[in-house]
Amino acid sequence: MPSYNARFLPSSCVPKSPIQEHCVAHREQITTIGRDKGQQVRVERYTPDGLTLLDFALYTVIDVHDEEPELVFVGYTDPESTHHDLRDRLGLSSIEPFIGKIKSEVTDDSEFIESLTDNSSHRGLIAIAPHGGAIERHTDEQAEHVRQHLGSKPIFVWLCKGFKQGRGAFDRWHITSTDINEESFPKLKTVIGRGFEYAVAFHGFREDFICIGGSASPELKNEIKAAISEIPVFDIEVKTDDEGCPGAFNGNDPRNIVNRLGTNGIQIEQSIEARTRFGCAIACAVADVIGRKI
Repeated sequence: MPSYNARFLPSSCVPKSPIQEHCVAHREQITTIGRDKGQQVRVERYTPDGLTLLDFALYTVIDVHDEEPELVFVGYTDPESTHHDLRDRLGLSSIEPFIGKIKSEVTDDSEFIESLTDNSSHRGLIAIAPHGGAIERHTDEQAEHVRQHLGSKPIFVWLCKGFKQGRGAFDRWHITSTDINEESFPKLKTVIGRGFEYAVAFHGFREDFICIGGSASPELKNEIKAAISEIPVFDIEVKTDDEGCPGAFNGNDPRNIVNRLGTNGIQIEQSIEARTRFGCAIACAVADVIGRKI
């Protein structure tokens, strides 16, 4: 796993939101491990003697600099906030500099896993969950349910599952969908240029409703909304992105990984209640709508 030793400086001036997921590395040094601006890396924090690993997290190299080669700026917003970016993401109790490593390989065999169910030349549908496992719970199960429900059709499924002992998988592993770069995810890279007709992404958020967004037509989004709303005993509000979904969650950015994978991208943001009580039923409702079109 290519890596280099670095000196990390927490900074509130790292560009673009969400800055707690972003870092700025040296322009040439980052290329020594095969990474570049816009790609993901693994940041590891060590004790001052450099011998004991204290914590680690996933970051996007949002920009590069020309200062000291070993210097890396890691973003934060407010060190006094209830959700302390540095504390939650890297276990830091202050904004003091620290030493560690930057590694090129972001996935492993236990705490952050990438998987792909590949059906060769199929281009009809890919179901994805970039934030599965304990990051946004039940979303990976939903992507798998789509494949199982459409068992007679060849469906691709791309997943990332993140875990952390206790709590905090979201803080450690979440990468915003518009930042996800296939160069950092080997299995995603094999299908990024496939040109799927449909792509559906399952997500979770803290709102108390469901938002259906993405690059797909309003007609398709409304069809999916209707199918979800018809689930028996379903009592959760469903909105499309033109009905008041929060702007950060409407999924219509062309850089969003679901829109890059499919001509008709569908992003489904769901409350924890929706995912817990109706996760399988929601996935099956989505599968029924798209299954008729492929």
